[in-house]
Amino acid sequence: MKTLLRLCAGALLLASCSIYHPQIVDIPLINHQGDTRVDVAAGMSWWILPECVSFGATASYGFTDWLAGQAHVAYGGDNFYLQAAPGVYKPLGEKSVAELYAGIGYGGAWNDKAESTSDSPSSNDFFYSGTFLVPFVQGNIGWHDLSFAHIDLALGIKMGAYMPNFDYHELDANGDRVAGSGYTYSTTNFLFEPQAMLRFGGEHLKFNVRLGYVWLSDVYDSQSSSRNFYYDLFTTSAGLTFYF
Repeated sequence: MKTLLRLCAGALLLASCSIYHPQIVDIPLINHQGDTRVDVAAGMSWWILPECVSFGATASYGFTDWLAGQAHVAYGGDNFYLQAAPGVYKPLGEKSVAELYAGIGYGGAWNDKAESTSDSPSSNDFFYSGTFLVPFVQGNIGWHDLSFAHIDLALGIKMGAYMPNFDYHELDANGDRVAGSGYTYSTTNFLFEPQAMLRFGGEHLKFNVRLGYVWLSDVYDSQSSSRNFYYDLFTTSAGLTFYF
């Protein structure tokens, strides 16, 4: 356990996050009134190589026989994310359920000093920081409590708007800002973020694994690409889900 904690702490210190990555929000599959889930997970995000670590928790609850809601918080040393979403759900059979949520996310990322991605000898180090809003809708469909292992399988698709406000500056050899290098990235992107999930275990505690992907419409095509702004395409996560 001590070794695992040291590895997690080291990953936080070494990670260098992008301006967005697929989030580690739970797909709850609420299926009855009073259904309560608390999910805790750790995730690793990457574009080419794993680079961004985050730890998060999601609480979900069935308020009535059709109304649900969830809240999520995550932190990764140089990134954070908060999300809240009311939703509706409908059992499609004894073991299947569909959900639809609409909500908003708020997050941020920063990098105090990062090496330039350019091989040019005249290129400088840089730093950036900023926040973003993500109003979204998300549809989930899945199957729960399959077999003696209480297996849950689910697919979720989130669509919305990624609304960034990031500042960028290059740094010279002394660590000072380079005049005229400042840039603000504030272009709204269309966001498409699917996620697949597997859970298994007992009636009140299950192990979960998830894989998420995200596509943003503008980041790689805009002027920001020349200023070292990018996002991570994939996130894998693992954790525990508690049932109450």
